[in-house]
Amino acid sequence: MIGVLYESDEWSDRKLAAEIEACDAPVRLVNMEGEAAEEEALACEMLVSRVFASAQFRGHEASLERMPRVIRAAEERGIPLVNPGRAHFFEVDKRLATETLAAAGLVTPAVYACGTPAELDPESLSYPCVVKPNCGGRTTCTAIVRSAAEARAFLAEAPAIVFIAQEYVEPARGFLTRVEVVDGACALVVKRSVADNGLSAYRFGSTYAAYPDVPRAVTDAAERASAALSIELGSFDVIESDRGPCIIDANSVSNVSEDCTELLGMDLMRAHAEAVARRWHRLHPA
Repeated sequence: MIGVLYESDEWSDRKLAAEIEACDAPVRLVNMEGEAAEEEALACEMLVSRVFASAQFRGHEASLERMPRVIRAAEERGIPLVNPGRAHFFEVDKRLATETLAAAGLVTPAVYACGTPAELDPESLSYPCVVKPNCGGRTTCTAIVRSAAEARAFLAEAPAIVFIAQEYVEPARGFLTRVEVVDGACALVVKRSVADNGLSAYRFGSTYAAYPDVPRAVTDAAERASAALSIELGSFDVIESDRGPCIIDANSVSNVSEDCTELLGMDLMRAHAEAVARRWHRLHPA
């Protein structure tokens, strides 16, 4: 049985499970918020994580707390994980992911500071900068601040969690480039527009568009990042800057809305399912 570990009852989680089953591989959905989650997960012969870093903003901290234990136990028992366990720790730690990518020679935003709102000193930051949760996503509790006064006002209202303050890289071309990888190779590249607040997110009204003429340097950078972070299935947000493709975010759990599947002409969850099923069938030949 393939255990699909989830914390949020989203369309994409259910679809991934259904698509894996359609590839003749057995699936069990494991709710990581459930008391028996760890036992259920470790009863499976392969695991796929759908536990997002943004789980904490849905009150699903239990899932994030359980993941390291499940990863450790699975590795000890030889249960394969897709992605490998180390990829999860980059999903939930933006500073670690950024520093690891920089050490691998990739272009990333400079990290100015990391700490709780009480620990961050607005006077010590360079502006403009982005302040966002070190473990989070979907632009929740995220802001572009352009002065110490703006940073101070944002932090005064922010929850008592760890934030990262990093260089703001101007999307000079007016969009972010989202690169989706499957088995570590680029499978889909799209443009995502920037909203009026300077951020790029579906919930702010950002729109997606095909990007057939994406520069090779962008896809090469994403594939190098995939290898550096052990992200076999995931995505990267890239800004094409004067320094080259700058990777501003890495996700080991990709998500896509139902309407985007129709718009972009590619079923990302199906591609993920096919990759998982291929791995399963290699381990369990007929």
